[in-house]
Amino acid sequence: MSGFDLKQVSRNDKGLIGAGIVAFIASFLPFVGISGSVLGVHYDAHINAWHGYAILGLFLIFIAAGIAAARVFAGASLPKLPVGPNVLVAGLALLGTLLVFLYGITYGNGTSIQWGGWILIIVGVIETVFAVMNFRSSGEKLAWDATAMNKPATAAGGASVPPAQASSPTDQPTASSSDQV
Repeated sequence: MSGFDLKQVSRNDKGLIGAGIVAFIASFLPFVGISGSVLGVHYDAHINAWHGYAILGLFLIFIAAGIAAARVFAGASLPKLPVGPNVLVAGLALLGTLLVFLYGITYGNGTSIQWGGWILIIVGVIETVFAVMNFRSSGEKLAWDATAMNKPATAAGGASVPPAQASSPTDQPTASSSDQV
């Protein structure tokens, strides 16, 4: 069995996977909470990020890091998708971070994002940045990119069929009066 060389892993992949691990740890820290005092008695209450639709955001962040880890450490490849794997990872990380942030700011009256919540949001942004840098360095095309859509079609035998040439009006023969019967 050949050994795994960590030096072969790109900086972007390391950052993406590391951010996913830190996000998992930060998801158990105080996410949103409320504090104050009543009649001289101070109170402080908080919850972690494992509530409401923030759970979906957490799963998206973890899945993005998991896909990157599977590709790096296990050599796994994704099935054929309309988008490349790096685009998928960047989209999952971005959507997950947005969901976690939106849950934090819309949790309820009087609550605010606590220190663990800010760590989680910052780590989500960092994961998204590493995923986007990984996408940009990979050379993948977006599904709606015009250059990705204009690939030559293949014939039934597998041969490449060149794209049709657009003809201009001057290239087409014109009917003259002598051609008409």
